[in-house]
Amino acid sequence: MIHALHVETKLVSEELCVLLRQVDPAVFVFHDEPEVRARVERVASRLRELVVAAERDDAGGRLERLRERLRVLLAAVERATPTGTPSPKAAWIAFQREVQPAYESLLLTLRGVVAAPPSVRPTNHVRSLWHVGSGLSVLGLIQLLPERGGLVAASGAFVVAVWSMEIARRVSERVNERLMGVFRLVAHPHERYRVNSSTWYVTALFLLALFGTRLSQSLAVVVLAVADPAAALIGRRFGRTRLRDGRSLEGTLAFFAAGALSALAVMWALGPASLSSRLLLAAVAGLAGAATELFSTRMDDNFTIPVAVAAAVTVVGTG
Repeated sequence: MIHALHVETKLVSEELCVLLRQVDPAVFVFHDEPEVRARVERVASRLRELVVAAERDDAGGRLERLRERLRVLLAAVERATPTGTPSPKAAWIAFQREVQPAYESLLLTLRGVVAAPPSVRPTNHVRSLWHVGSGLSVLGLIQLLPERGGLVAASGAFVVAVWSMEIARRVSERVNERLMGVFRLVAHPHERYRVNSSTWYVTALFLLALFGTRLSQSLAVVVLAVADPAAALIGRRFGRTRLRDGRSLEGTLAFFAAGALSALAVMWALGPASLSSRLLLAAVAGLAGAATELFSTRMDDNFTIPVAVAAAVTVVGTG
C-alpha cells in the first residue's frame, strides 16, 4: 500500500532533482542564483514538514527508513546551502556534491513504492576522460588480440573481478565505502547503491568477445567511448528540447554525430572498404547508439549501447 507520505516525498524529490541539475557546473550561471535559492528554501521547508509528518504518522515503525533518510537529506541541504549572496560557483558545486548522495539514498526508499524521479549524473570531466581513455584502451586490446580466445579470456577475467567486487560491496558496507573511496573521482553518487556502470561495461565486453566480430567489437567500443561523453557535455550545456528521462534532442544529436564520426575513423584505420559501406555502417552505429542511449532508462547504457551497436553493425554488415 502506498502511504501518502511517499507521494509527498516523491513530489519534493522531483523538485530537488531539478535543483541538482540547475546547480550542475556545466549549466549554472549567476543570474539564476535567486531562483536557485528560492527552490532550496521550498525544498528545505517541505522536507521539514515531511520529517514532522513521518514522526507523527509512523504507526508500527513502517516509515522508519523513510523518516531517517528524510532527516539525512534535510541536514545535508541545510549544511551545504551557501550563506553568502551572491555565492561563488564553487559553493554551489559543493552543495550538489554533498546533497546528491542523500538524494540518491532517498530514491532507494521510494523505488518500488512510487515512480521515483531519476538519478542525477553531475558533470564529471575526470570521469569523461576515464570513459574515453578506457574505451580507446579496449579498442587497442581488440586489435592486439584479434583471436577470439584471447579476448574471451581477458574480458572473462575482468568480469569475474568486477562482479566479485559487486558481491563484496553488497555483503559489506565497509568494502563498499572503501571501493567508493578508491574510485571517488570517477564514480557517480548513485553507484554507491547500484551496480557500477563499469561492471555493466565489462559485462558487455565479455558478450562482445563471445559473439561479436572484430569490426562490430571495435565500433561498439569506440561509439560508447566517444559519443556518450559528447552527448552528456552537449546535452547539459546546450540541451533545451527535452525528450525523456532528462535526455535532450541536442544531446542525442551530438551522440549520433560523435558516434558516426568515431566509427568512420575506426573503419578508415582498420583497412580497405568502399566509401559507401563505411558511411552506411558509421551511420548505423551512430543511430543505434543514440537511440539506445535515449531509451536506456531501466538498464545501464554502458551495457546496452555497445551491445546494440554491435548487433546493428553485424546485421547491416552481413545483410
